[in-house]
Amino acid sequence: MAKPLEKSSTEPLDVPGAHGRKQTMRSGEQTTKLPTARAGSHPGQGRAMGRRPGGGDPPAWGSPWTGLLLAASVLGSCLQPAPAQTPVTIVITPPSPVVGGDVSLAPQNLPQDFVVCSWYRTATTYETNRILTYFPPPNPVQQNGSAHTGRETAGPGCTLNIAGLMLNDTGNYTVLIQSPTSLVPYITVHLFVSGLPPGTIAGIVIGSLAGAALLGGLLYFLLRKTGGERLGGQGTPGAGGCPEPWGPKQRPPVGGQAEPAHSK
Repeated sequence: MAKPLEKSSTEPLDVPGAHGRKQTMRSGEQTTKLPTARAGSHPGQGRAMGRRPGGGDPPAWGSPWTGLLLAASVLGSCLQPAPAQTPVTIVITPPSPVVGGDVSLAPQNLPQDFVVCSWYRTATTYETNRILTYFPPPNPVQQNGSAHTGRETAGPGCTLNIAGLMLNDTGNYTVLIQSPTSLVPYITVHLFVSGLPPGTIAGIVIGSLAGAALLGGLLYFLLRKTGGERLGGQGTPGAGGCPEPWGPKQRPPVGGQAEPAHSK
């Protein structure tokens, strides 16, 4: 008895494909052998797209390392040391002011962008000791304080000028300078006002020496004159104030013999 013919199955068959994908084949179709990875080959070879994370690839921009590197760069630029600024000093002109004269106190090495400065008649910056406040050009303004005497003026570069000096002008003077870009501490200088000019003192010394010499010469002349009269006694003084060797009743010897004195 003949066997019945078997129907060819047309149900799809799942065949494992490359890279884990399945290929659908129908029965009766000729299967093709798919290439497989050889043992020992690199996992990334033959891949068409991407790499496995952590497989030695450079970090992406969104990784935490990028943020840390950026923060370190910004912090390093902020911590760079600023250039050192030359300290501000004050020059007194003339260096030895005297009563009745003038003097100027000029700050040196000021910041180019200073906006205001104030002078004080003490070593502190109390408002009660403020002489004046000065605003530089283009619109220079001077605002006088409670310690202003009417003899103080401000000049370019925050210079303090004092006219008609008096002995009570001797003391400490302090300047406070404000700048938007530089931190300038207040600077104090001591001003000494002399009672007599140096030329007057020299004149007094020279006059004193000349007077002493004149007085010494006068005393010498008087002492010599009075001394000569005392040495002469009762005789007639001769040349140089010395008395003659013979008395009034004696005559010099004639022919080697002395003339006797005549009795009355």
